Amino acid sequence: MFPWLEIILLIFSGIVHVYFEFAFWVILGLVGYQYWQLQRTQLHMFGVYGYTLRRQVMLAAFYGTIGGIIGSFLMTVVGVTVNQLGIMYIWPVAILLMLIHMRFLCFAYAGGLVALSSAIFGWPEVNVPQVIALVAILHFTESALIAISGRYSAVPVILRQDDGRLVGAFSLQNFWPLPLVLLAAVAITPVPGLEGTIKMPDWWPILPLNEELPAGKEWVHVMVPTIAALGYSDMAVASKPSDKRMASAWHLAVYSVILLGFAILSARYTWLQFIAAVMAPAGHELLIQLDNRREFKLPPRYVPPEYGVMVLDTVVNSPARAIGLQPGDIIINLAGMPVNSGYDLAQAISWAPPRFSLDVVRDGRIERFQTGFMNDERRLGVILVPTGQETHYVQLSTERFGLLKRLRKLFSRR
Repeated sequence: MFPWLEIILLIFSGIVHVYFEFAFWVILGLVGYQYWQLQRTQLHMFGVYGYTLRRQVMLAAFYGTIGGIIGSFLMTVVGVTVNQLGIMYIWPVAILLMLIHMRFLCFAYAGGLVALSSAIFGWPEVNVPQVIALVAILHFTESALIAISGRYSAVPVILRQDDGRLVGAFSLQNFWPLPLVLLAAVAITPVPGLEGTIKMPDWWPILPLNEELPAGKEWVHVMVPTIAALGYSDMAVASKPSDKRMASAWHLAVYSVILLGFAILSARYTWLQFIAAVMAPAGHELLIQLDNRREFKLPPRYVPPEYGVMVLDTVVNSPARAIGLQPGDIIINLAGMPVNSGYDLAQAISWAPPRFSLDVVRDGRIERFQTGFMNDERRLGVILVPTGQETHYVQLSTERFGLLKRLRKLFSRR
């Protein structure tokens, strides 16, 4: 029987140790910087932001800890060890790929290329099934975090489409510091009744170490605390942010489970290692391309309605957030005054009594809310979809940048 409780307690203990590592707080600081940049973008476009920086950082640390527990447990069950992962090869490859395009800073690409090189040329000497299993489990962990992380990561933006039209959209971005506990296999002289060890079942580990054991020694696995980070970036234009997140999480989870299956099978059937190594980057890229094509092929969701004004997002600690207004809601009346433009809404707010009614069209039905101003401030706390006259917006770019762009410029001059 697998010692679930003992393993989970060891993982918790290891993760607590990570909190006292300086590197963990450095990564958390970098996460905070990324959210600060997003907050600046919101202030630049709308003059307000949805969540405080402190709350975003705290939520990132909280969900990152959950992710660390999930990832550590799955890697322990599978038997992923640091001995033959080749992290010293994967990270440099990941950084080089980042210079081509930022989204290639991902273990699916770097780990897949390192595993592919090992499967074809025998260099670098890494355990290909273990590398692919690492990629699969990290992406499954990411899918879980995408699914459970809430509204705080959906940043409203004004998006300029290829045809020049300005529409409302959501930049879905998460950054998580990931405290992990990984296995390391150590060869020791057998000691009868060694204290502090946990007896594992005969079927464990699922992935064999495939490393020669010195004569007179036996393998003992120890748990080593370490630190990683995960990030998620997407755009919701035709979909609700929550729907887009769940779809991305589901697709990524399916990809991860299939990839993990190939990793486990490739440990027994060597010829599958090539297929598994190709599948890691190719499957991930195909997933991104299909999701993007599906999202941008459909008409944009957050555009001015025929009547009323559409809500793009709400501000924290505001009447709109308190009554649960959602992206896509259409305000048609405030305090008995019809609303058909941002100017109408501002006028209605200025004349409204402290307590007032709000009529909203949601999914084709009219709903009435009772609310009031907070802290003696005459504000509703809504961010409206763009009208097309805005001067600050973002535009998606597919151009490669970094080292590749500089090289192209250098040779074009010659």
